[in-house]
Amino acid sequence: MHVAYLDLRVNDTKHRQALLECFSKILQHGLILEGPEQLEFEQKLAEEIGVNYAVGCGSGSSALYLALKACGIKYGDEVITTPYTWIITANAISATGATPVFVDVKDDYNIDPDEIKKHITTNTKAIVPVHIAGHLCEMAKINQIADKHNLLVIEDAAQAFCSSLNGTRAGAFSTAAAFSMNPMKILHAYGESGAIVSNSKEILHNVKQLRHAGTIPDPDKISINLCFDISLNHKMDTIQAAFLLENLKRINSVWKKREEIAKLYDRELSELVTIPEIANGEIHGRYMYLFSCRKRNELRLFLEKKGIETKIFYSPLVCDADVYTTNKKKIPVANARRLLQQTISIPLHENMSIQQANYVVSQIKKFYGK
Repeated sequence: MHVAYLDLRVNDTKHRQALLECFSKILQHGLILEGPEQLEFEQKLAEEIGVNYAVGCGSGSSALYLALKACGIKYGDEVITTPYTWIITANAISATGATPVFVDVKDDYNIDPDEIKKHITTNTKAIVPVHIAGHLCEMAKINQIADKHNLLVIEDAAQAFCSSLNGTRAGAFSTAAAFSMNPMKILHAYGESGAIVSNSKEILHNVKQLRHAGTIPDPDKISINLCFDISLNHKMDTIQAAFLLENLKRINSVWKKREEIAKLYDRELSELVTIPEIANGEIHGRYMYLFSCRKRNELRLFLEKKGIETKIFYSPLVCDADVYTTNKKKIPVANARRLLQQTISIPLHENMSIQQANYVVSQIKKFYGK
C-alpha cells in the first residue's frame, strides 16, 4: 500500500465544481485584484479568528514580514524566536533589518518561555512564537514576559489555523499574527496566499500600505507613486481569496478528518514513541503529526520501503543555516538539536483513509516488534 505524506488532489466532485464556479465568476466580473471576494474573505477571516481586522496578502512569508514591519520592527532591533521552524520565520525578521535571537524549545517543539527570559536585552523589541504542527505555544507565559519587558508579541501562526485554547484562536493572542494559506496548509488556497490579523487599526493601515508597495492608492488613478514606505508588492489575488472562501466553508470537516486520524495515532503509538502533550482546553490545529522516537533514521527507511512517505523537520536548525552562522561556535539549543535527530512526521491529511492510517500504525508497530 502507498500512503502519500500529503495529497493535494480535489477528489470531492461537488467541491471541485464549486471551485470552478468561483473561478468562472471572477472571469466574468474581471476584478482579478481587490475584488469583492477578497474583501469578503478578509471580513470572514477576522470573524473566524475573533479579531477586528484581517488583511490578505501574497503568501505566509509576506504575512509575517508585513506584520513585523507594521509593528515597527526595524534595523537594530532584536526579535526572539525559535530555531525549530522553517527558515522564513528568521528570514522575515532579518528582512526588516532586525536580528533574530534563537532560544531553545521544550519537548513539545515549541519555544521555551523560560529560555526567552534569559535572552532579553535592551535591544529586544519582540517575541515571535511559532505554533509548531498546530500545537499552541504557552501564550499566557509568553505574554506575561512580554508585558513585563514592554515587548511586542507577533505570532507566526502559519501552521495553526484551527488551533485554539479555551476558545481563543491562534492569532488572537498577540499584537499581530501571520497565517500561511499555501496548498499544504489545513485552510489552503491553490497557490501562495497568506493573511495578517490584528485588533489594531493602526496596524491594519500599515499592513495595507506595505502590501501595496508602500503606497496609498489614488481613487482618481493619477498619483500612483504616492509612496510612504519602501516596500514591495505583497497583494493577494481575488482568485485565491475566492478559493479560500470556499475552503473556509468546509474547514470543520477537514479538521475533523485530520483529528480522527491523529487520535488513532495517539491511541496506537503512544507506548512506542513520544507524542507531544497538549494542554487542557486546547484544540490542536493538526497541520502535521510529529513524534520523537528511537532509531528514527532506521524507522524512516523501513517505512519508505513499505510505501509510506515521511518527512524530517527542520534540518538544519535555522540557527545552523549558513546565513545565520557567524562563527564556529554553535548556539546552545540542546533540546532543539536532540529533537532534530529523533523526530519524524508521518502522513496526516484529509484525503487519507482510515485503512491507510491503520496501515501506517501496523508498520510502525512491526518495526518496533509489537
